[in-house]
Amino acid sequence: MQEAATATLPFLQTLADHRVGVLTWILNRLTWLGDEKLFVVIALIVVWCFSKRGGQYLLTTGFSVSGLGQTLKAIFRVPRPWNLGDGSFTGTDPMAKGSTANGTIADGGLSGKIAKLVGGGADGWSFPSGHTLISVGTYGGLALWFKSRWVRIIGIALAVLIPFSRMYLGVHTPLDILLGATLALAIALALRPVFARGSRTAVRSVLIGNVALNAALLALMYLIRPAGLEGEDIGNYASGIKNLWQLIGAAAAVAIAFEADERWLHYSTKAVWWAQLLKIAGGSLILLALQMGIQKVFGYTSDGLTLENMTRMGIISCAANLVALTGAMAVWPMTFKWFGSLGKTAASQKA
Repeated sequence: MQEAATATLPFLQTLADHRVGVLTWILNRLTWLGDEKLFVVIALIVVWCFSKRGGQYLLTTGFSVSGLGQTLKAIFRVPRPWNLGDGSFTGTDPMAKGSTANGTIADGGLSGKIAKLVGGGADGWSFPSGHTLISVGTYGGLALWFKSRWVRIIGIALAVLIPFSRMYLGVHTPLDILLGATLALAIALALRPVFARGSRTAVRSVLIGNVALNAALLALMYLIRPAGLEGEDIGNYASGIKNLWQLIGAAAAVAIAFEADERWLHYSTKAVWWAQLLKIAGGSLILLALQMGIQKVFGYTSDGLTLENMTRMGIISCAANLVALTGAMAVWPMTFKWFGSLGKTAASQKA
């Protein structure tokens, strides 16, 4: 696989040699939209304000492709373009490379701070592209789910441009992009009919299956622990273990929230636009507070990229994601009846 990836470096070098300043600036910012943290927020906004099933579809697609991506990275262990072959490729954009260069984001201004926050830097193994998996799964999923012409246009555009930005900026090879896009699109297409037209039993089975998938992938990661890993590769493998633990908690939360709504909540997503903004702000704060609170209580620390520490961090993150996302999707919606009445109350008072 490394040989195939190395063979694509001349194409990346051609892109690097023909970069345009303005386009590079734009794509360095656009690539942030493929970050996994942002994908969760987008999916939750859909759950809270537009379509419960649609949001569950996006979350399930994202968590499944992320788990598969983490496992494939550990199996093939393809280095980033600047470490492929004889290391002669030097066309990676410094800001896009980010924290892998010297421990800090290359751009020290506001853009650099945002890039560090949302994961604009490139680290870990290269194949397949995580940003491509997330962007095609999320924005492609939005285009598949919603009938709005503009949602489809913007969704397709982002599902194409974000993967292209990863090649243009020199942090992924075409091979990384091709597999990531193909895998994400296949899963998005396969899951859509289940969430759009499937029975509650079918959706429940898929949600439970997503938890089981990530648990099986985690077990596989422990079983295939590569021998002779050195330096950065040890951290890459351990980080993959941590990420799969996180995905198990997140996927379980989606299944719990689905069950809670089907059995007891039956909440409506409808509200006036300013009430929707309040729902988004409140839900986001609850999500962040629960995640950070649990991590604080249990002593979450990123010091030491060892398997033992990453397993510990992963278990804590699993619990944090389980509680935070369950709170955001099953507890916070208990207030939605009140939010839905806000516009009606204002209208009746005027009358």
